[in-house]
Amino acid sequence: MPKSNLDSPFLRFWFTGWQHGLEELDKSSRSTILKQCAKACAQSFTVKIFQDARSGGADLKSFTKSLQRLVPHATYEKLSDNEILVTYSRCGCDLVASGLVNSPLLCECSAHNLQENLEQSLGQSVEVQILGTILRGDQQCVLLARIDPS
Repeated sequence: MPKSNLDSPFLRFWFTGWQHGLEELDKSSRSTILKQCAKACAQSFTVKIFQDARSGGADLKSFTKSLQRLVPHATYEKLSDNEILVTYSRCGCDLVASGLVNSPLLCECSAHNLQENLEQSLGQSVEVQILGTILRGDQQCVLLARIDPS
């Protein structure tokens, strides 16, 4: 019997199929699925962390410093009034950490996840660009978030 659900042979086979299906989708379809997965993931845990960091109407510099304390494997650097550079020293995805998924396509989910976290905590539209990821062979994951100033 598996130690946990993540050790389940069924889940390993299922996610292998899911990953292959994801790789066969066109970019738009893949983005639609990953955006919804990222939103669900964010709502399950990380949105609350970002909202806590933003509590009290903290300015962007204070917000990034609070995130730094709350998310120890990440750095959040305010580059300008509407840009934050986010660097993760490890992949934060539980599916990757558990060995269920290893496709670099999942990095798009991480970008959507950061977007959801920032939008929910800042109350503004955010666009996230992937600059590098561990699953794509880089030493760390680097994302650039641009906040809509309007």
